[in-house]
Amino acid sequence: MSNEPKPATPVVKLTPNELKMRLQGKIAGIDQFDGQNGTIHETLIVLPSVDEYSSPSRFAVKSERKIGKPGESIDVTVFVKSRYWKSQSGKVNHTPDLWLDDAA
Repeated sequence: MSNEPKPATPVVKLTPNELKMRLQGKIAGIDQFDGQNGTIHETLIVLPSVDEYSSPSRFAVKSERKIGKPGESIDVTVFVKSRYWKSQSGKVNHTPDLWLDDAA
């Protein structure tokens, strides 16, 4: 048995069927629009590339408040919400949205 300290890992309360993830990157842009329950801020976060040959991943995160300014580094926890909408042809579509987890 080793006496070396274990690396600290964040404690995350897991709830069945709740999808959460941590994003670390830079804010590339912010849009805001009026939602049914008030103003929604949509922040585009660009994550670092895994290597010099890959393109960076980009995620749009919705929130009820601003979470930073363009160019700022950010470290946030988000959760996935599913919403549905009906097309003009009547087909029901399901879209996952990332929302800021203010409780994290």
